Amino acid sequence: MKLLTKITLLITGAGILVSLVFSLIVFYEMSEQIYRQLDDALKATLHNVFTMVIQNDARVLEPGFEQSSPLPIISFDNRHYWIKVRRAGKLIYSSPLAKIVDLPLTSTKKKFTVSINIPKEKIDLHQDRFNEVTFRVRSVEVTADAAPPGYHIYVALPMEKLNEEIVEVILFISLGLSFSTLLLILISYFLAGRILSPISRITNLAREIDENDLAVRIPLNPSQDELYDLAFALNQMLDRLQYSFTRQKQFLADAAHELNTPMTSVRIFMEQSLLNQKLPADFHKDLQRQQQVMLRIKRLLQDLMTLSWLELGRKIRPETFDLTATTASVIEDFKPLIEEKNIQWSSSLPKTLNYFGDPGQFHRALVNIIDNAIKYNLPSGQLVIRLKKLTNTIQLNVTNSGTPIPKEDLEHVFDQFYRVEKSRSQEFGGCGLGLTIVREIIGLHGGRVSLENEPPDKIVLTITLPLDKTDRSINAILET
Repeated sequence: MKLLTKITLLITGAGILVSLVFSLIVFYEMSEQIYRQLDDALKATLHNVFTMVIQNDARVLEPGFEQSSPLPIISFDNRHYWIKVRRAGKLIYSSPLAKIVDLPLTSTKKKFTVSINIPKEKIDLHQDRFNEVTFRVRSVEVTADAAPPGYHIYVALPMEKLNEEIVEVILFISLGLSFSTLLLILISYFLAGRILSPISRITNLAREIDENDLAVRIPLNPSQDELYDLAFALNQMLDRLQYSFTRQKQFLADAAHELNTPMTSVRIFMEQSLLNQKLPADFHKDLQRQQQVMLRIKRLLQDLMTLSWLELGRKIRPETFDLTATTASVIEDFKPLIEEKNIQWSSSLPKTLNYFGDPGQFHRALVNIIDNAIKYNLPSGQLVIRLKKLTNTIQLNVTNSGTPIPKEDLEHVFDQFYRVEKSRSQEFGGCGLGLTIVREIIGLHGGRVSLENEPPDKIVLTITLPLDKTDRSINAILET
C-alpha cells in the first residue's frame, strides 16, 4: 500500500471517528431533547388537568358522576392523550383513549415508558408490524393535605410518531455522516498529496541520479523541517558516493596508466627477441603466442584507460564536424576486412551532416560498432549502415546478420566485461569493453544507444543523438 493511500486512510479514519462521536453526541442530545419536550408537554397537561379538577371539585363530588357524560373539566382537545384521574383511589375520569386502551400503571414512578400490543382494528396509533405501541406516561399524586380529598392523575401519549422522528434524525445523521465521509476522503487525498509532494519531487530526482550523474543534488527546503533533514542526509550520502566512485575510477585510470609503461617494455623486448634467429623453433612459437597475449593485455589497458577517462568526463572536446565524413572514413578503413569476409554491405549517408561533438571520440565509437558488426556477422552475411537526420535528432542504424542475442543478454551487452559468449572465448578478440566505451561516448554527448534483434537473423544497433548543442550533457563537458 502506498504512503499516499495510508495517509488518506488515516486522516479519513480519524475524521470519521470524530464525526461519529460528534454524531452520537448530537443524536443523544436530540433524543433527550425530544423526550424532554414530550415530558414537558405531559407535565403541562398534568397541570391543566389538575387545575380543572380543582376548579370543578364541587361537580366532581356530585353523586352518580361516573355514569354521566365525559367531564366538562377536560375542555381541551384530549383525543390523543391517555388520561385517568383518581380521587381518593376512585376513578373519576377516563379520556376516550384510556377507555379503549388499558395501560399497566405504577404508583411509584412519576414518569415511565410502557409498551403494549394493540390491534390496528381496535385503534390506529401507527403501530409497527408487531402491533406494539409504546407510551410515555407521567403521573402526579396530590395528597389530601394539599388538596383534599387527594388526587392521582395519569397522563400518557403514544410514542410512535416520536419514534418516527427519532428514525428521521438517525436517517439525517447517517446521510450527513456519509456525505462528510466522502468529503473527508477527497480532502484527505488532497492534503496527503500536498504533504507528500516534496517527497515525490525528491523521489523523481533520486531516480535521475545514477553513477554517471552523481553531481545532481536535491534542493533543500528553506523551512528546515523534516523534509529538509531528509534531503540534507541524502545529499551527504550522494557526496560520499560521488567521492567513492570518483576515487575508484581515478584509481583504475592511474593503475592502467602505470601498467602501460612496463607492458610496453615487455612488448618491445618480445618483438626484439622474435628477431633473434638463434632461438629454438619451439621457443620462438611460444614467444609468438605470448606476444599475442601481451597485445591483448595492451588493448585491455588502453580500453580501461579510455573508459576511465570517459567516466571521469575527460577527453571530450566538442566542436562542429561533419558526421557523414567521419562515418564514411570508418567504413573505408574497414572495407578490406569486409571484402575478406565476403560480407555484402551497403550504406545510406546524407551528403553532409554537421554535428556538435567530439570527432575523435565519435570515430572511436564508430570503429567499435562496425568492428563488432563485422566480427559477429554470419559467413557471407550482410551489413547495412544508415545515417539520417530527423526533426530534433540524428539517428545511426548499423544492421548486421547474426545469431539472435538472448533476451536476458540484451540488457547487459553494454556492461563492462560482459560477453554473450559465456566461455569468454578469444575467437573474436576483445575484452568486453567495446560497447561499454560506445555507451559512455554517446552518453557524454546526451545521446542513447540500444541493441535489439530483428527477426529472423538480424541484429540492429541504434544510436540517437540530440541536435540541440545546448544539451546539458555537452554543457557539463564544456564546463569541466
